[in-house]
Amino acid sequence: MSLRKAFVALALGAAVLGGTTGCSFSSHIESIRPYTPSDGFQADYPQHHLKVRNVLYVTIGDQSTLIGSIINTSKNPASISIRYVDGVTGQVTEKDIATIAGSKKYDIGFNGAPSLDVTLAGVAGGLTEIQFLLDGAEIKDADGNVQRFTIPVVDGTLAQYRALLEQPTE
Repeated sequence: MSLRKAFVALALGAAVLGGTTGCSFSSHIESIRPYTPSDGFQADYPQHHLKVRNVLYVTIGDQSTLIGSIINTSKNPASISIRYVDGVTGQVTEKDIATIAGSKKYDIGFNGAPSLDVTLAGVAGGLTEIQFLLDGAEIKDADGNVQRFTIPVVDGTLAQYRALLEQPTE
């Protein structure tokens, strides 16, 4: 074998090897970044001892519901309510959700729990905004900014969401 053929074979082998495995040398590996494996919104507010999990708004025609979970990580009870713009009247509305015992999770609209009957602005496939209140006060981040949550609005005609609309409401 000539030196030229050996060099071409070596170069071709290096190109194939670099082309099939080189992507991890030059770009950020996305598979190691933490993410929320759910359809809904998630947030942690350790300064308020509160976690919000998988909150989303399901709608189809005149049926709609808010679902999700709220976790109180403190040892004391916490009263949670929601503030939102009513999708029909356009008025800012507040509604009590529950008083959650210390170190407990409160489900809204699944695991046998009633859903929350609210009418939010937004269409399926879009986003809408809500705000949770803790003991009647706005939830703020460490910098003092009021926390408003942008949550997905999902289509209740899809099988995975249809059953959520059939839950009893509060």
